[in-house]
Order: sequence, then C-alpha cells, then structure tokens
Amino acid sequence: MTPYLWALMAMLASATMFDSFNLAILSTVAPTVQDLHKLTNTQWGLVNLIIRIGAVISFFVLLLADRFGRRAVITMTILGYALFTGLTGWSHSITTFTLWQFCARIFLAAEFALALIIIGEEYPTHWRSFGIALLGGIGALGTIIAFLTAHVVLTHYDWRTMYLLGLIPVALVFFFRLGMRETRRFAALRDSGGTHTSFSEQLASMRLPFQRRYRKRSLLVTLIWNCNHLVTSPAVTFWTIHAVRDLRYGPQQYTVVVAAGYLIGFLVGAPAAGFCMNRIGRRLTCSLYYFGAAASIFTLFQVDSGDLLLQMALMSVTIVCFLGANAATSTFATELFPTEIRATGYSWTTNLFGRFTEIFTPLAIGWLADRIGIPWAVGVMAIGPVLGGLIVLRYAPETRGKTLEEISDELDGEATGQATVTTERRRARR
Repeated sequence: MTPYLWALMAMLASATMFDSFNLAILSTVAPTVQDLHKLTNTQWGLVNLIIRIGAVISFFVLLLADRFGRRAVITMTILGYALFTGLTGWSHSITTFTLWQFCARIFLAAEFALALIIIGEEYPTHWRSFGIALLGGIGALGTIIAFLTAHVVLTHYDWRTMYLLGLIPVALVFFFRLGMRETRRFAALRDSGGTHTSFSEQLASMRLPFQRRYRKRSLLVTLIWNCNHLVTSPAVTFWTIHAVRDLRYGPQQYTVVVAAGYLIGFLVGAPAAGFCMNRIGRRLTCSLYYFGAAASIFTLFQVDSGDLLLQMALMSVTIVCFLGANAATSTFATELFPTEIRATGYSWTTNLFGRFTEIFTPLAIGWLADRIGIPWAVGVMAIGPVLGGLIVLRYAPETRGKTLEEISDELDGEATGQATVTTERRRARR
C-alpha cells in the first residue's frame, strides 16, 4: 500500500460519499414528495421504477471506460450526478422530478461501479476485498450524512434544499483531474495496444462476456445481483413511508433511525465483510450476509413497535447485512473479469441485467402494498437473498488470496477444460 493508493482511496471515498448522499435524498424526501403530489403506493413505485431505469442506462457510460480509461469517465460521472441532482431541486412537477432523478441515477450508478473497478485494479491482492468493502462503508457514511442533514433541513426548510446540496460534488472534479492517475492495469493494456481504438471494436467487445469462457461467470454475477436487489434497493425508501404511516414517525424520528443504522453499518458491516472475505473466503462470507439480509429485512418490517431504540437496533442489523452483502457481491463482480473487459463485463452483469429486480421491485412492492400493506409486501421479497445465498454456495468460485490474473487464468481453464500452467507459474514466483 503506497501513499498514492491511500490518496486514491480518499479521492474515491469522497466521490462515493456524495454519490450515496445524493442517492439517499430520495428516501429522505419520499413521504413529503408522495404526499405533495398525492401519489398512491403503486404510483410512487412507478416513479421509483422509472428513476431506477437510469442505473441500467449507466451501462453505456461504463462501456466508455474500456475505451477512454477509468480516470476520464469517472470524472465525467461526478459532474453528471451533481448537476442533475441539483436540477431536481428546481422541479415543480412529478414529471420533471422523475426526469432529473432518472438522469442523475445514470451517473450515480456509473460512478460507484467505476470506483469499485479502480480499487479492484489498483489495490494489492490482500487489500483488494478490504478496499472494496471500505468503499461500500464510506457510501454508508454518505447516507448517514444525508439523513442527519434531512433531520435539520426538513424541519426548517423546503425539501428542495436537500437536492440543491447535491451540487457540492462539482468541486471534486478539480481534484480528480489533478490527483488521480489512470489505473496501472488499464495503462499497461493501452500501451500494449489492447484497448479499443474504434467504435466497431467497442461494439465487438460488447459480445465478449457472452463467449463460452465468460458465460458462467456472467450468469452468476447477474443472478446474485438480482437476488440482492429484491430487498436492498427499495428497502429504505419504503421503510420511511412505513415509518410515517404505520409507526407514526415524523422526519425527526425516521431520519435518526436510518442514520443510526448506517452508522453501525459503516463501523461494523463493511469492515467485517472485508475481514471475513480474507479469513473465511468470499463464497461463505457472501452467502452468510445474504441469509442475514433476508432475515433482518423481514423482521424490520414486521415489528410494528414504535420504540425508537428497538427500531434503531433492527435497522442497524439490517444495514450491516446489506452492506456486507453488497461488498461481497461487488468483489465477485470486479474480480471475475479480466482487465480488457472488466468494465464491459461489470456493466452487462451489474448495471444492466443485474438490475432487473431493482427496477421492477419498487413497482411490485407498491402494487402489493396497496393490497396487503407495506410490511408484507417487502416481506415477500425477502426470498431473494435466500436464493442468492444458495446460488453463491453452489456455483461461485473461491477467489481469496489470488491475483486478478490468477483468477482469470483459472476460470478460463475451467471454461475451456484446459489446465492453466500460467497460474501455477505465477504462484511459484510468489
């Protein structure tokens, strides 16, 4: 770990913190915006569905990183998510609100994906999972700040103020342009002529994750992300509405509960995930967090007590499991593809096909909530992480202690049925 790698973490952490801040704003203002426009749960679910389609469109932004580099594209995403979040503050109808949030989500999803890819490519083998988990924990810090800010802003100011604060990250672009280098792996690939130099080459590379040697890992990452998103994506947005309607909370109460949950998640969930991935392996860590996420989200919505400390405890356990599950899944998504198609593979499996449930689950929960209530509507979705945990235990490869090149060699060998002598040589040198 060189001084530059610590500085790199600081730069990516600052961008990711504001990324999560801007994402969390939607949850903080959800009850207010829904009441302001007199939306039913189904209609609010539809708004969320449209907004989340933006994360799928980020697929096309991520593809650019395999052609123009990680540094240039992540700088563009920071500028994009800050500007469109600020524009949301000037929206005066649910249509413009949804449009600007849709655009912001494109760049928010791309920024976080690129930050994980950069950590995966730059950090040493034994620090890689820790770096990815830490970045996820820093994201939780952004959510904490968003809910603590909302605790003050929603009491004394208009909800639009929250979105205007989202313009702050524009200042980060200057520091990224000055302080961040291109990743060593991508720079080496570019110097050797391995990057795409034309649009036709870019289009041809888009098919690579579906070739025989990549097909199994592409399907694996896609499936577990969809299982994950069944509960992690809509949970907090619908919990704030549940808190107002069923627990009789106001902004003063529900902001404190969520902030406390993310604080514990930041202090415990992400660091513990990084530690466990290096000690007991990626596969077991990921499955345990998935099972924990299913149990905790079901319990959180079923306990209808208004006791603030109890809700804080339940929320804390839930967020710890969510952050751990996300960190482990992100580690698989960044480790299983070689450098030349890492951003392309990640974008197909994580930002496109891996987000189907993230898009449609809010609408499904909203539709069910109008019929059976929010607690049971969310409870039905808890089956997702259970299935995800079983898939990981059965099909995921163990990548603990291996370099990205070793992982790629081994998976290629398994896919083609050939022994990978290169991997053995690399281990012998180590």
